[in-house]
Amino acid sequence: MHLTLLSQDWVAVVIASVAHLILGGVWYTVLFRVRYARVMGLDEWPAKAPARFIVGPFVCSFVSIVTTAILLRALGINSQIDGLMLGALVGVGYIGATTANIAINPLFPHPYAYAALTVPLFLIGSLMSSSILVAMQ
Repeated sequence: MHLTLLSQDWVAVVIASVAHLILGGVWYTVLFRVRYARVMGLDEWPAKAPARFIVGPFVCSFVSIVTTAILLRALGINSQIDGLMLGALVGVGYIGATTANIAINPLFPHPYAYAALTVPLFLIGSLMSSSILVAMQ
Protein backbone atom coordinates (compact mmCIF):
# COMPACT_ATOMS: atom_id res chain seq x y z
CA MET A 1 0.00 0.00 0.00
CA HIS A 2 1.64 3.18 -1.19
CA LEU A 3 -0.07 6.25 0.12
CA THR A 4 1.43 9.64 0.68
CA LEU A 5 0.18 12.47 2.78
CA LEU A 6 0.58 14.76 -0.21
CA SER A 7 -2.18 12.96 -2.09
CA GLN A 8 -4.85 13.78 0.50
CA ASP A 9 -7.53 16.40 -0.03
CA TRP A 10 -6.32 18.81 2.64
CA VAL A 11 -9.23 21.20 2.19
CA ALA A 12 -11.65 18.37 3.01
CA VAL A 13 -9.53 17.35 6.01
CA VAL A 14 -9.49 20.91 7.37
CA ILE A 15 -13.24 21.36 6.81
CA ALA A 16 -13.99 18.05 8.55
CA SER A 17 -11.64 19.00 11.41
CA VAL A 18 -13.30 22.38 11.91
CA ALA A 19 -16.74 20.74 11.78
CA HIS A 20 -15.61 18.24 14.41
CA LEU A 21 -14.28 21.05 16.61
CA ILE A 22 -17.62 22.88 16.35
CA LEU A 23 -19.50 19.68 17.18
CA GLY A 24 -17.33 19.17 20.27
CA GLY A 25 -17.82 22.78 21.34
CA VAL A 26 -21.59 22.51 21.08
CA TRP A 27 -21.54 19.07 22.75
CA TYR A 28 -19.53 20.12 25.81
CA THR A 29 -20.58 23.75 26.26
CA VAL A 30 -24.22 23.79 25.15
CA LEU A 31 -25.76 20.31 25.21
CA PHE A 32 -23.92 18.64 28.09
CA ARG A 33 -22.06 21.42 29.94
CA VAL A 34 -23.48 20.65 33.40
CA ARG A 35 -23.32 16.88 32.96
CA TYR A 36 -19.74 17.04 31.65
CA ALA A 37 -18.65 19.11 34.66
CA ARG A 38 -20.21 16.56 37.03
CA VAL A 39 -18.66 13.62 35.18
CA MET A 40 -15.28 15.33 35.54
CA GLY A 41 -15.89 15.83 39.28
CA LEU A 42 -16.46 19.59 39.10
CA ASP A 43 -19.29 21.64 40.58
CA GLU A 44 -19.43 23.66 37.37
CA TRP A 45 -17.46 24.00 34.18
CA PRO A 46 -15.12 27.02 34.08
CA ALA A 47 -16.61 30.05 32.33
CA LYS A 48 -13.45 30.50 30.26
CA ALA A 49 -11.63 27.38 29.14
CA PRO A 50 -7.87 27.47 28.53
CA ALA A 51 -6.71 27.51 24.90
CA ARG A 52 -5.52 23.91 25.20
CA PHE A 53 -9.19 22.87 25.44
CA ILE A 54 -9.61 24.10 21.88
CA VAL A 55 -6.20 23.53 20.30
CA GLY A 56 -5.66 20.05 21.75
CA PRO A 57 -8.93 18.53 20.57
CA PHE A 58 -8.52 20.19 17.17
CA VAL A 59 -5.06 18.67 16.68
CA CYS A 60 -6.19 15.23 17.88
CA SER A 61 -9.26 15.28 15.63
CA PHE A 62 -7.15 16.49 12.71
CA VAL A 63 -4.81 13.49 13.11
CA SER A 64 -7.76 11.08 13.33
CA ILE A 65 -9.39 12.64 10.27
CA VAL A 66 -6.15 12.43 8.26
CA THR A 67 -6.01 8.75 9.21
CA THR A 68 -9.61 8.26 8.09
CA ALA A 69 -8.85 10.03 4.81
CA ILE A 70 -5.93 7.66 4.22
CA LEU A 71 -8.14 4.64 4.99
CA LEU A 72 -10.88 5.90 2.66
CA ARG A 73 -8.38 6.19 -0.18
CA ALA A 74 -6.65 2.89 0.59
CA LEU A 75 -9.96 1.04 0.67
CA GLY A 76 -11.23 2.77 -2.46
CA ILE A 77 -14.30 4.08 -0.67
CA ASN A 78 -16.26 6.62 -2.68
CA SER A 79 -19.89 6.09 -1.64
CA GLN A 80 -21.54 7.73 1.34
CA ILE A 81 -22.82 4.40 2.68
CA ASP A 82 -19.37 2.84 2.67
CA GLY A 83 -17.90 6.06 4.07
CA LEU A 84 -20.39 6.01 6.93
CA MET A 85 -19.60 2.36 7.62
CA LEU A 86 -15.91 3.24 7.87
CA GLY A 87 -16.79 6.25 10.03
CA ALA A 88 -18.73 3.99 12.40
CA LEU A 89 -15.91 1.47 12.52
CA VAL A 90 -13.31 4.14 13.26
CA GLY A 91 -15.61 6.00 15.68
CA VAL A 92 -16.41 2.95 17.79
CA GLY A 93 -13.50 0.62 17.11
CA TYR A 94 -10.61 3.02 17.42
CA ILE A 95 -11.62 6.34 18.91
CA GLY A 96 -14.46 5.13 21.14
CA ALA A 97 -12.57 2.13 22.47
CA THR A 98 -9.49 4.25 23.19
CA THR A 99 -11.59 6.92 24.92
CA ALA A 100 -13.23 4.31 27.14
CA ASN A 101 -9.85 2.76 27.90
CA ILE A 102 -8.42 6.14 28.92
CA ALA A 103 -11.46 6.85 31.10
CA ILE A 104 -10.85 3.68 33.11
CA ASN A 105 -7.84 5.47 34.61
CA PRO A 106 -8.36 5.60 38.39
CA LEU A 107 -7.99 9.41 38.34
CA PHE A 108 -11.25 9.84 36.41
CA PRO A 109 -13.97 10.37 39.03
CA HIS A 110 -16.74 8.79 36.91
CA PRO A 111 -15.10 6.69 34.17
CA TYR A 112 -18.21 4.97 32.83
CA ALA A 113 -20.25 8.17 32.79
CA TYR A 114 -17.36 9.89 31.00
CA ALA A 115 -17.23 7.14 28.37
CA ALA A 116 -21.03 7.18 27.98
CA LEU A 117 -20.96 10.95 27.40
CA THR A 118 -17.88 11.14 25.20
CA VAL A 119 -17.97 8.05 22.97
CA PRO A 120 -21.20 9.14 21.21
CA LEU A 121 -19.56 12.48 20.38
CA PHE A 122 -16.65 10.68 18.74
CA LEU A 123 -18.97 8.34 16.86
CA ILE A 124 -21.04 11.23 15.51
CA GLY A 125 -17.86 13.18 14.72
CA SER A 126 -16.35 10.23 12.88
CA LEU A 127 -19.53 9.68 10.86
CA MET A 128 -19.69 13.38 10.01
CA SER A 129 -16.00 13.56 9.08
CA SER A 130 -16.16 10.49 6.87
CA SER A 131 -19.23 11.88 5.14
CA ILE A 132 -17.48 15.20 4.48
CA LEU A 133 -14.35 13.46 3.17
CA VAL A 134 -16.35 11.26 0.78
CA ALA A 135 -18.52 14.16 -0.40
CA MET A 136 -15.46 16.25 -1.24
CA GLN A 137 -13.58 13.55 -3.17
